Amino acid sequence: SQDSLVFCDIVPRTDHLQRLQLADLFLDTPAYNAHTVGCDSLYAGVPMVSLLRHSTNLSSSAEEGSVATDKMASRVGASLLKAVGGMEDFIVPSMDSYEKLMIKCVNDPVWFETARQRLRANIEDCPLFDTKRWVKNLERGLVQAVNLSATGLPPTHIVIHDDEPR
Repeated sequence: SQDSLVFCDIVPRTDHLQRLQLADLFLDTPAYNAHTVGCDSLYAGVPMVSLLRHSTNLSSSAEEGSVATDKMASRVGASLLKAVGGMEDFIVPSMDSYEKLMIKCVNDPVWFETARQRLRANIEDCPLFDTKRWVKNLERGLVQAVNLSATGLPPTHIVIHDDEPR
C-alpha cells in the first residue's frame, strides 16, 4: 500500500536491482551510509535522503542523538547524491530536516515527481555511472604506479586528475 514501509529478504542481485525500481524513496542511514545499495537505488531512479552533518554541529538534544557524520562511511550518501548531479537538495544537515524532507516527499507529489525525473534524466550522463571514464582514470593511475615503480623510487601518493569534468 502507499503508506507502508517494506523490509525485504536477501535475493540474488538481478532480483534486487529489479525490485529497487518499485521503491519510492531510499532512506540513507546516518552513521554508516548505503554505499553500493545507494548507488543501486540511484541507478534505479529512486531518490535518496542522506544526512550530512559534522560532529561540531551535533545538538545535545535527544532528537539529534550523538551520531556524527564526519567519517568517510557516513559521508558516502551525500557524495553519491552530488556525483549523480542535481540531487543536492536531498542532502540534509540535521535529523529534523531529514524527517521534514521525508514528509515533503510524501506530501508534495508534484515536487517529488519532478525530483525523480531530474534524477532519471541525470543517470546516463553523470560521473557516478560513467564507467568508461572511471576505467580510463583507473588505467591512468595504474600507468603512474608502474612508471613510479620502474624508477626505483620509494612508493608515494598517486593523484589522478579527472580530465573530463562535468
